[in-house]
Amino acid sequence: MTRASEERAARPAEPLAGLVWPMARGAEALEALARSAGLPLPRTRAKVVGQAPTDPNRLGEWLDAAAQSQGLELDLAYTRHGEVEKALLRASPALLDVVTSEGVQVAALLRVSASGRTARVIAPDETERDVPLAWLTSGVQALVEGTQASTVDRVLSRAAMPEPQRLLARRALLGAQLANTHLVASRTLRLPPGARLVHHLKALSTAPRLALVLVLAILIQVCVLSAWWLIGRGAFEGQLDHGWLWAWALMGLTAVPLQAALAWTQGSLALDLSALLRRRLLAGALAMPVDEAKRGGIGEYVGRTFESAGMEQMALAGSFTSLLAVVDLTLAGSVTLSGPAGMLGLVALGGYCVLLGVLVARQSLLFRGWTEARVVMTHALIERMLGHRTRLAQEQPSRWHEEEDQELARYSDASERWDAGTARVTTLARRGLLPVAIIAILPGVLAGANTASIAVGVGAALLGARAVMSLAVGALALMGSRVLFSAVRPMLDAARLSGAAGDQDGKDAAPQVTPLAATEAPSRSQALLEVRDVYFKHPASPRAVLEGASVVIHPGERVLLEGASGSGKSTLASILTGLRRQGSGVVLLRGLDMSTWTQDGWGAQIAGAPQFHENHIISGTLAMNLLLGRAWPHTQDDVKLARELCEELGLGDLLQRMPAGILQMVGERGWQLSHGEQSRIFVARALLQRVQVVVLDEAFGALDPVTMRKVMACVEQRAPTLIVIAHP
Repeated sequence: MTRASEERAARPAEPLAGLVWPMARGAEALEALARSAGLPLPRTRAKVVGQAPTDPNRLGEWLDAAAQSQGLELDLAYTRHGEVEKALLRASPALLDVVTSEGVQVAALLRVSASGRTARVIAPDETERDVPLAWLTSGVQALVEGTQASTVDRVLSRAAMPEPQRLLARRALLGAQLANTHLVASRTLRLPPGARLVHHLKALSTAPRLALVLVLAILIQVCVLSAWWLIGRGAFEGQLDHGWLWAWALMGLTAVPLQAALAWTQGSLALDLSALLRRRLLAGALAMPVDEAKRGGIGEYVGRTFESAGMEQMALAGSFTSLLAVVDLTLAGSVTLSGPAGMLGLVALGGYCVLLGVLVARQSLLFRGWTEARVVMTHALIERMLGHRTRLAQEQPSRWHEEEDQELARYSDASERWDAGTARVTTLARRGLLPVAIIAILPGVLAGANTASIAVGVGAALLGARAVMSLAVGALALMGSRVLFSAVRPMLDAARLSGAAGDQDGKDAAPQVTPLAATEAPSRSQALLEVRDVYFKHPASPRAVLEGASVVIHPGERVLLEGASGSGKSTLASILTGLRRQGSGVVLLRGLDMSTWTQDGWGAQIAGAPQFHENHIISGTLAMNLLLGRAWPHTQDDVKLARELCEELGLGDLLQRMPAGILQMVGERGWQLSHGEQSRIFVARALLQRVQVVVLDEAFGALDPVTMRKVMACVEQRAPTLIVIAHP
């Protein structure tokens, strides 16, 4: 029996009474939690649209809006019933949905103790209270225990068991029956990826942790120098008694735990910074403009992904290595001043560092050329792999590898120049300073410096040589990360621009909040979607694709947009679905433009099925592909609705052929779907998103007439408001 289980068994009937917030005060709980956690809050707060909704399915949406009003975001943690306790250990600060006698309420989890036994929560009176973590775990697990709890209670009521054993048996039975049941364990409160970098660094306590790294590095060097001084003094005095040896051993042993602490601090900080960088890169990749993403191609994005990994490793390794090298170099300089070389030795050390700096700067040009050759080769390789069948069918076999050979030759030349330059720099850094330092010591030796002073000078030279070598390695890594940064900068800029308005415009600006969509059906007399005088031109195009485009769509209407190829139909569809922004003109949804709705809010109201070549089947289950626009984990009702929709779209035979039915793996590594089946899955995906407007862009081109009529009948019945784009 675990300690957590014992605590659950011993809990009172209402352990969380007075410690949880009513759901209607969820926004207040969120703000109190943010203040206690030290997260940066804007001076000007945006108002949350509306009060807490009565529909439990919309509470998450309302809490997300409350977090946005504080310039923050909520990250949902999904887990299994039996793994809730593990999830809570790493969730803080977080809001928890817990079940009490008053229904579902909110617990504000501030932190979990190092032992994992207790948790600190923010009570409704905004005081901090410590409670057993098992109480919170039970409250969260009760969210999904309602269906099984009554059955288990009836079974246990027939068994004459003492109360403590009965509670433990109840917990064990529920855990076994709900082992594979997923639920939302927590809503972790955190900064959005696009928030100011300084806020992220402050949240990670970067400055204190860097200061700790510096202090530990200095202490380690002090121990090393003290050990050298102790053993050297005893050697030059001609006697090594036990006292000096014990002191020398103590200095050496003291450096061991300091080295371990330095490695742990440096490693944990590197992991946190790496996670931050990856979050910003992912957010930036998702926020990249559509035209820019298309212009680059898949190969370029794969190349950027590789470059981002290299930049991350080089930046972190180079930063820490350079920082520690500067500490070593500073100590080496101070020791050099006290040796026979004096100021001459310090000048020699500084001059040698300047020389290496010039060589490292020259290496940056070689590294840039090598990187460009590698990226071009990666991009070309990916594109050729994607077009392999076309090349087999149409390209002459004698010319298959001409371009590859030229690219490999350019890459080989760039690699040779880069490797030769790097070898020169590292050799000079490793071996060059020691002769220079010895030459700087010679005048002092010839002037009659004593043996102890000469030993200090030699020790300073050895310490300086090691520091210069580390500094050169760190500088090369930082230089490489700076070159690679240019490849991922567009994604980082996109992440920054996708942040809250308060982070973009200053602390006094209110964060942008996604309005809550109205639950009532819009009036048919009012315009649902308005497009007025829209103008759009692609960046590289000499002429506009859309000029003065206007349309007004009312709720429940079925609209057909026809036009020749290149007339701007798909461009208009991308503007309506929020993938592109118009150059000029107005696009309104229920009287609000996209800036007011925000990108997420607009996407929650309008769903589209792009053209076949721009839509994708993701490697996963068919249910996951169908329910991409719904919350995870999928409920049984969601899966049932998806299965019914597949039947209506004529995919019933497909589900019967699949061994696992709607849970069959599909995609590149799963069940292979025909173009017609994929087209219907794309249509079903749009219909299942619970939106007000469905936009289908040439979604029926791969269907035969009979199937198309069946699909159209389903779409007309299911879509609240429909826009179909097709050729005449």
